[in-house]
Amino acid sequence: MVKGVNILSYLALYRQWRPKLLSEIVGQKHVTETLRNAIISGRVSHAYLFCGPRGTGKTSTAKVLARAVNCSGQERGEPCNQCENCRAALSGATMDIIEIDAASNRGIDEIRDLKENIKYFPSLGCRRVYIVDEVHMLTSEAFNALLKTLEEPPAHVLFILATTEPHKVPLTILSRCQRFDFRPIPDEIIAGRLEEVAVKSGLKVDGGAIKAIVRAAGGSMRDAFSVLDQALLLSGDAAVTDDVVHGILGTVREEALWAMARGIAGRDVPAVLNLVGRIVAEGKDLHLLAAELTEFLRGMLVSMLVPGQTGGNVSAARDENPAVIFSPDRLIRTIDLLVEAEQVMRRSSHPRVVFELALIRAGRETGVGSRDELWARIERLEQAVMSMPGPTPARKKNKRAQDSPVMVEISPEPAGKKPVLEGNTIKYDPIAPKDLSHQVEETAAVEEKVAKAALYDLEQIQKWWPDLLQMVKKNSLAAYNYLCQAWPAEVNEHCLVLGVPEGDVFSRQMVEEATTRELLVQTLYSFTRNNWQVRCNYYKAPPPGWEDRENKQLDCAGTISLFQAEEIAVGEDIEDNNKEVK
Repeated sequence: MVKGVNILSYLALYRQWRPKLLSEIVGQKHVTETLRNAIISGRVSHAYLFCGPRGTGKTSTAKVLARAVNCSGQERGEPCNQCENCRAALSGATMDIIEIDAASNRGIDEIRDLKENIKYFPSLGCRRVYIVDEVHMLTSEAFNALLKTLEEPPAHVLFILATTEPHKVPLTILSRCQRFDFRPIPDEIIAGRLEEVAVKSGLKVDGGAIKAIVRAAGGSMRDAFSVLDQALLLSGDAAVTDDVVHGILGTVREEALWAMARGIAGRDVPAVLNLVGRIVAEGKDLHLLAAELTEFLRGMLVSMLVPGQTGGNVSAARDENPAVIFSPDRLIRTIDLLVEAEQVMRRSSHPRVVFELALIRAGRETGVGSRDELWARIERLEQAVMSMPGPTPARKKNKRAQDSPVMVEISPEPAGKKPVLEGNTIKYDPIAPKDLSHQVEETAAVEEKVAKAALYDLEQIQKWWPDLLQMVKKNSLAAYNYLCQAWPAEVNEHCLVLGVPEGDVFSRQMVEEATTRELLVQTLYSFTRNNWQVRCNYYKAPPPGWEDRENKQLDCAGTISLFQAEEIAVGEDIEDNNKEVK
């Protein structure tokens, strides 16, 4: 022990600054005002349930309420904190306020002991208060044993239950309590509270450090105090800066997030990758970086779409206008890519590769597909329009017209022209000037008619099947090999039924796997621009000639790569090897 220093006398900041009055509890006015009015009017209930995220004031409110109902010098619903009852409660020397941790006292035996003890009257005050923290941890038998007591306790008993997971509390318990939902504390309130504590305690804390702490707290006042307490110990006598806070949390500075956002918006992929490399070299967690960047871009999107709002992100409240560097559609697409990357990173052995690929795709995002993809899409639309019902001049002139695409003429709409669908061609007829106001509606109706008529049949899907499998193969070799065991069997509007041989349970399970079906649905959408449903069913045999197709064969290289195997000798080669061994 250091001479002259009593380490046992130190209290953490969140304990030093724990509210002692209902009015000091910040961010929960809907709770404190209701409880104060109940105390003033003498209508305090026999049981309360406080639920909400961690660090939002549930236990602090329960302790203030317990003192207030037993305070002999109560003023306007607040405890005086000066009378004998209040002083005993503050020092923990009272027997009238019992705090129970349901996580370690969750069995039926503990509840039986509680039921035996509640018959005793309070020693000093008028109420015996039981504060049960994390009540959702009680077993179902313990909850059942508590039911009758909680519904009709003795007049001198008050129950205050607290939980972070109210959905785990039985409805029979919920219906016997007055429920109060504690909300996450707004960032500006947490920042103001930290600044107030720093001033009153004589602490040196920079504004950037407070912003970083608030961003990491996530609406929890206790978490904010804990980070500040740790930062004070790390900085010593010097001022707490944002570098100190970022070093503790493993987060990055706001300027780094802005630099990544500008790099993605400006399609400067090398600069973004270099910045990621420097962040990794500093020992930062990539999972945390991905979450930070996603939340940061979300704040930008909210501030862009709702002027004056920051989306709950203090960092997004910057003088620079996000709309200058990002368009809303491209920003939404970037956030989608990062959210998807976060999910994959959790189960990947190469999280950095996943994260960098998402940044590359976001940096190269143009809002449209590649030229080859656009040409392929146009060709598929032409073939779909060609299959529309109704005779066309091209079909009458040449029998081979059924095998050639029919172009849909959608040229810029001339002024004073009316769109008309003739066969597979959109043409414009002269109209009077008075009808010009309806051109947009009529054009949209004609285009909608074309889209509805463009339904895809089984023959077309079977024709596209090899190309579909190749696109699936680029994303997942496993899904490709699974789908090679199936074939398009039925098409009902936009529902594709895949067939597998009767009795082949394994193939059906693999095809019906969520990842395989989702990848196939995405691929079908890229081909047809329609949302599809995929089902699987048993069939006696595939269509005639289907087994001879090249896409039905599972190549050796694909199998070796899928199962991470190695090629070995078979047949005569094995005998030769045995002879060599002998």
